[in-house]
Amino acid sequence: MRIPPRILRKTVSALTVRGLGLGLQIAMSVVIARLLGAEGMGLYTLYVTWLVLFADAISIGMPVYAMRTVAALGARGQGASADAFVRRALALVMLGGAAVMLVPWFGARPMAQLVAGDVDLAPSLRIAAVGALAFVGLRILAETLKAAGATQRGLFAEAATIPLILLSALPALVFLDRLQDQSLLWLHAASVGCAFLVAVALWRGVSRRLGGEGGRAPPVISPALWPLWGGTLLNVAYVNLPILVLPHFASVEELGQFGVAFRLISLTTVILVTLAAILGPQFAAAYELKDPARLRLLLKRSQQFSLLLFLPPLLAFTLFADPLLGIFGAEFRDARPLLWIMTAGQLVNAATGLVGYLLNMMHRERTELRILLATGLAMSVAMILGGTIAGVLGVTLAYSAGLMLKNLLSLGFSLRSLRQLDAADSDQGP
Repeated sequence: MRIPPRILRKTVSALTVRGLGLGLQIAMSVVIARLLGAEGMGLYTLYVTWLVLFADAISIGMPVYAMRTVAALGARGQGASADAFVRRALALVMLGGAAVMLVPWFGARPMAQLVAGDVDLAPSLRIAAVGALAFVGLRILAETLKAAGATQRGLFAEAATIPLILLSALPALVFLDRLQDQSLLWLHAASVGCAFLVAVALWRGVSRRLGGEGGRAPPVISPALWPLWGGTLLNVAYVNLPILVLPHFASVEELGQFGVAFRLISLTTVILVTLAAILGPQFAAAYELKDPARLRLLLKRSQQFSLLLFLPPLLAFTLFADPLLGIFGAEFRDARPLLWIMTAGQLVNAATGLVGYLLNMMHRERTELRILLATGLAMSVAMILGGTIAGVLGVTLAYSAGLMLKNLLSLGFSLRSLRQLDAADSDQGP
């Protein structure tokens, strides 16, 4: 397995930045778990899940579309058009999102009763709605920074700034004895807002240096947005489905234990997220140039890198699960089987590589949407059955099995799309 040194250096550099962000996120989770215990960690996990779901609900698929568009502009030598496109995209999504987020703000009590069976969670829903507005802007800017070649800056903005700001301000909440109310959640929402402002400043610096021709920027509203949006919503629901389902089958303490194992397993998802930051724009550029050989090579590299980098977490989560979970507190050691089950699902995820990203960058977003919809429905049914029979363990098993199925299907359809591109290239002739 030979990997070009330039690609290896770029990947290691990106992983270093992403690893810094992940280390800060894990440190933030450890501090919150130590201060608030399993029940407090469960509430925090629910809040973060709602924030991400709200952000993706108002994103209309723009983060992925923006990455694809900016990368394509760069491949065509029209980098100067990117800034106008990004400005219009941010205005559309954030202004429209502000109007939509009025619904959870004023309807928080019935929504909390519906989704969690507890009206006392209404304040958390309101705070999540506020944080979602800044988070969706942060996502768009982070993706466009990566597409413009500023991979490390995009990764730093999305991964490191939020925990860095929160950890810096957290001692003040401890000193004021305000951790037991909603102050921690408001602090997190404020940290997201600061991260968005950092991303704005980073993009302004990068956009000034974009070269190439100007010309008219691509339209912000495109038919491609809707399947991308649907895929985004299904993907985030897919990833967070167990957290949404568990309140009906587990206690808040069990949810907190699951949340810690879930955050540990995010060590492995960081590998794919980081590779996507590097290879995603390259997928888009290679497809723009109709180069199936390049696309196949990039997919192979994503599989090689992800498997190679997954090996240390695989060993840690299988052989040292007990001491790792014990870092968060003795009560979290009971999450050991949950961590093992999720590790098995992530092994398949790593082995298949960036298949979902490849489909989206090849304008096969409708195919990815159908895969997510079919496997998501199957997973939902399996989680309900598993939760009824075995509680949190049954939900986790269903989640891991669904993740495996989804990635294997995406791999199969990715390879079929590459064969179709090969055939189209052959038909055109020299």
